Amino acid sequence: MKKNLILISTLLSLSISAQKNNEKLSREFEQQKIQNEKKFYIYAEKLYGKNRDSATQKKIDSLKSRLGGFNFDIPYFLEEHDTRQLLNSNSDQLNTAGNITGLTGAFNGENIKYTVFDGGRIYESHTAFDNIPGRITNKEASTQSYSDHSTGVGSFIGGKSVNLSSGGVTVGNAKGVAINSVMDSYMFSTTTLPGATSTSTVFEKILAAQPNISNHSYGVNSGWTVNYDNSGNVSSYVYNGSKSGNTFYDFQGTYNTNDYNYDALVYNDPSYIIVKSSGNYFDMGPAGSTSTAPKYYRTSSGQTAFSTTDILPANNCSQGYDCIGPGSLAKNIIVVGATDIITTNNFRYTNASDVVHSEYSSAGPRDDGGIKPDISTVGTNVLYAATSATGSDSWAMNSGTSFSAPVVTGIIGLWTQINKQLFNNALLNAASAKVLMVHSAAEAGNVGPDPWFGWGFIDAKKGAELLVGKANNTVIFNDETLTSGVKNTKIINASGSEPLKVTVSWIDPQYTPDYQFVSDVFNNRTSKLINDIDVRIIDTTNNTVYYPWKLDANSPLTPATKADNTVDNVEQVVLDNPVAGRSYRIEITNKGSLVDDSGASAPQNYSIMVTGQNQQSVLGTTDLVKDNGIIIAPTLTKDFVKVLKAPKKSSYTIYDLSGKKLQNGNINGDEASLDLSSYIKGIYIIEVKTGNDIISKKIIKE
Repeated sequence: MKKNLILISTLLSLSISAQKNNEKLSREFEQQKIQNEKKFYIYAEKLYGKNRDSATQKKIDSLKSRLGGFNFDIPYFLEEHDTRQLLNSNSDQLNTAGNITGLTGAFNGENIKYTVFDGGRIYESHTAFDNIPGRITNKEASTQSYSDHSTGVGSFIGGKSVNLSSGGVTVGNAKGVAINSVMDSYMFSTTTLPGATSTSTVFEKILAAQPNISNHSYGVNSGWTVNYDNSGNVSSYVYNGSKSGNTFYDFQGTYNTNDYNYDALVYNDPSYIIVKSSGNYFDMGPAGSTSTAPKYYRTSSGQTAFSTTDILPANNCSQGYDCIGPGSLAKNIIVVGATDIITTNNFRYTNASDVVHSEYSSAGPRDDGGIKPDISTVGTNVLYAATSATGSDSWAMNSGTSFSAPVVTGIIGLWTQINKQLFNNALLNAASAKVLMVHSAAEAGNVGPDPWFGWGFIDAKKGAELLVGKANNTVIFNDETLTSGVKNTKIINASGSEPLKVTVSWIDPQYTPDYQFVSDVFNNRTSKLINDIDVRIIDTTNNTVYYPWKLDANSPLTPATKADNTVDNVEQVVLDNPVAGRSYRIEITNKGSLVDDSGASAPQNYSIMVTGQNQQSVLGTTDLVKDNGIIIAPTLTKDFVKVLKAPKKSSYTIYDLSGKKLQNGNINGDEASLDLSSYIKGIYIIEVKTGNDIISKKIIKE
């Protein structure tokens, strides 16, 4: 009874804490909305005057609904980012039973709900969604228009299998990833939801919806925009940066308020997984074009034409990197780039050269060197369910990171479904989903992460196999906690048959942008990390230390190096050729002091995955070295275990099977008695360190 009361009390405390955090964020988002609206009214009056006709007012209202925020009194606006892709990503391997040893049945998104935030309502009556009743629930007012873009995004996540043909020739199949899933549909615009009395921004909608997995195929172009007339000719070029003195500064790569908001939402609810498109702005701009269309830059009063003496800013990503806009640079979300379709080997990935960066797909990194995008998959010339504003049943082909992002969203839902089957209905959280995605990614581009593909090309099948590996104890995949200044350690034996690889990710508190001058936002290299966790692999034989991947912020197309990483909340250490049977130590530490989102001292949760070790080798579940005469006994006990014949000044540590350190101390005599009586029944590891050796043994507590 006492334990139940403690549990209920703990859950009540957590519920109250989460509610308070929601209320705090709700107040913060409401204040942002009020401040942005005040600035917008000033901007609109400068641009359109006070006396407006109905057409002008309608245009102003539309702009206001898509307002994403301000950069130094200049508004920016949200905009949409426009069955071979399933074969490319191997997600079809999860849709039918028998492709992955250790899994029972097929996985098509049963009992998985996705939440889509997009440009309009998903057309719920489209044949793409009629395989099961009630698959789409529109949360916006019925007066809002259906969106071709939203409907397409929904079909990539979970449209049913439909063979499409043109002129009697088969074009392809428009099947989505999770055909038996359900979706809630919201608009990213600021609207009044049914039953509400005031408008809600997309961030306020997220708080209300409380999703588990959501897709966001929209964003901000903070470099050059190219506008076209009805005939498809360039009508103007508009630069979305700012002018200060005689210098132009762009906001590409800049962590700003929207990134803060996304990070705050995930920190507030670590189970929430956000997937977002990187944008379609690569190489936009007037350079290299023969068009004589006018060129403008943005000001707080609208658009101003470049003068003849102005030096035009370079095209977006003119150096091959740095054209992702604010809102797609947050630490705690998954940002997706686009690739061309793999057409060889029956549309299957075989090696890194198969993956080709789509020419429009915005490239990172974040200005501090943080890896963005996080992952890539197919987004070019893909088939999707299309519709009209009033609702119609049609199909189309198009390209964009808008269409690569929902493929990743769909796959994460399938991984969640598998995780629930294997681990007693447990969900993946934002950190564990990112670890699984990064660790299982297929190599693309440069070896290691890069600014075009992030950590590589998503591989749905490999991710599922790793989940099975966790279930059969061949893969370490845990959620753990780091206490500031206390080292978390695992000792494993390398199998030698594959690289030894460790991936760690954590949900980092939001960084508060505080840019005083326009120049502050341009290529600001200050790290946006709040808690800097470090992972290392140490060879216990020769003490060689192996470091994680790291991009050079000043030269991100240069292949990533292995060094101390101070900007990413994902760290991965890879030892390509470990010595078979040799013991390696994995160390998780932190710099400075770990804090929560209020700045108060707090431990940091993280997710970790390890592959390339022998089964049951963690922390000496098999002997790591000869015992050198040291005795750890008995191996079956109800209370005490003795350590005999250990050299003086030896030390001991007791771990549980997750790797959590429970107890440690020094051994000062020939015999030491270790008390396990307070621990629950289970398996524990006792590790004894002498001057030269590490001896460990598995103990069963009855």
